[in-house]
Amino acid sequence: MGYRQEYLRRAKLAAKVLRFAPFVRMAGLNGSLVRGDEKKASDIDFLIIAKAGRLYTARFFAAALVHLTSYRRYGDKVAGRICLNCYLNDKNPNISPQNKKSNQKVANAYKYLVPLVDDGEAADHFFKASKWFARHRVSGEKYARKLREKTFIDYPLSPAYLFDWFFESTVGEIIEKLLMRYQQKKILASRDGNDELVATKDEIRLHPKK
Repeated sequence: MGYRQEYLRRAKLAAKVLRFAPFVRMAGLNGSLVRGDEKKASDIDFLIIAKAGRLYTARFFAAALVHLTSYRRYGDKVAGRICLNCYLNDKNPNISPQNKKSNQKVANAYKYLVPLVDDGEAADHFFKASKWFARHRVSGEKYARKLREKTFIDYPLSPAYLFDWFFESTVGEIIEKLLMRYQQKKILASRDGNDELVATKDEIRLHPKK
């Protein structure tokens, strides 16, 4: 098995476990692996769309579950690792960067996103909010189309909904605020030298300039 097939296998495994993360509404594969220009040193990029108001709870559980697969990217462990570098909310899944000079970079990463987990609405909302992608030429369209036809899984989200009810409570609201405070502090502490590093109640983006 070549490394491309192995990385796709890992992506599918990550999708399976992300079904159990509370408030995840979509998990989509993106980046070099969907364009067909990945290298052995490349990571495996995922975009997560989560329920508005529970972004940081979703991120906590998504990261923990993917970490259990032993394939999560962290520290200097990059090649073939799952990189959960972007979280949007389901009410406004707008990926348009604050720095308009990054439009091409963002289009390169997300134009051919392949949803692996979807609640039936989140992926459609994302692409409708991202019509501006059409203004940017991105290589790999044919490969991405074939990959989507072969790889699209659309795992049901029913397991995740089993856990949502608890974190919808007042306790869940407190947990979300605590997780947001902790994660924002950690994320924004490394802001220097980053092009798109955002951590608000509505979105999280971890896109280093390099």
